[in-house]
Amino acid sequence: MDSLKVIKSGNVSISRLLESTEDIQYFLAKENQIIVYCVSGENENIFYKISPKGTITDSLAIHCRPTHIAFIKGFIINKEKHQFYNWSFDGNRQAISIIAQNEQFDWNLGKQQQLLSNISKSASAVYVAYDSDSPAPTKSPKEGIQTIPSMRTYAILTYFSNGQCFQFFTTLNVDEQFPYSYTQELLLNNLFKRVNTKVKGDIEIIKTDNIHYRYFQKLKREKVRFSGGGGNTPGFDVMLYHGNLYTDVVFRSDTLRLKEFMYLDEKWHSSDIEIEGKNLGVVTKNKGQPPHIIQAYMYYANPELAYALFTNNDKKLYLIKSINSSNE
Repeated sequence: MDSLKVIKSGNVSISRLLESTEDIQYFLAKENQIIVYCVSGENENIFYKISPKGTITDSLAIHCRPTHIAFIKGFIINKEKHQFYNWSFDGNRQAISIIAQNEQFDWNLGKQQQLLSNISKSASAVYVAYDSDSPAPTKSPKEGIQTIPSMRTYAILTYFSNGQCFQFFTTLNVDEQFPYSYTQELLLNNLFKRVNTKVKGDIEIIKTDNIHYRYFQKLKREKVRFSGGGGNTPGFDVMLYHGNLYTDVVFRSDTLRLKEFMYLDEKWHSSDIEIEGKNLGVVTKNKGQPPHIIQAYMYYANPELAYALFTNNDKKLYLIKSINSSNE
């Protein structure tokens, strides 16, 4: 299906909407608009608004390295320039300066603790990053001997309040208020996945009854040699089946019947693809290294939307909708 731009089945179609060089990120904004964050090329970050009818109504482009962008509950932060955008909420394309607090580390302990308490109680989203510095050497007043203070590690809390964005610099320990799990969930930005609370650090695909894997058609069996990963690690052989995965994707009262060519390794069972209650194995789009694994198909629907989102790849996005929809 990757080679086709539009697939039609009965009264429903699926079409490729967007593609990115990095994993696509999502946010469900007010009035059921979906904000989609893609990266085009090396330094072009593009944000799109998808209306409840399934059309792109607006976009925002920011030219910088993707590592300089943080997407926080719809707010867009340019970490390098210390700016943010309210575009997701009001359409304003102008960058707004972030207000620094305690940047010179001249606040006393009580003032820092009071602000940290206020942030943890009232801020809806707090992005925590860490940095360190080495203060300049100082001279002893008696003998002129230089002493080098120890390296200082500090946290930077980026938070939003009353339409403004602040960055609070502090050497306080903020792990209790904002542990790693909080930041991990905050940065996930995915309508198809969620944090697995049973396994620390694990992300899982949200299962849906709209996807039914029917069967895998085996066409050919092949022994493929893989390298051992460097050093003296020996290589190994893998038996792969060339074949087609047949899947039904249900959208409202219609069904899309998909066929996708894949390679199947039956030895391992780490995917989320099950057929008649049995895990299929590991399926990939290639037979080389690194393997392009298809963990599962992903589907998102919302009763307020006239369409559904679908993907088989974190870097691609497909839109499913009725061909003769009255909402178009």
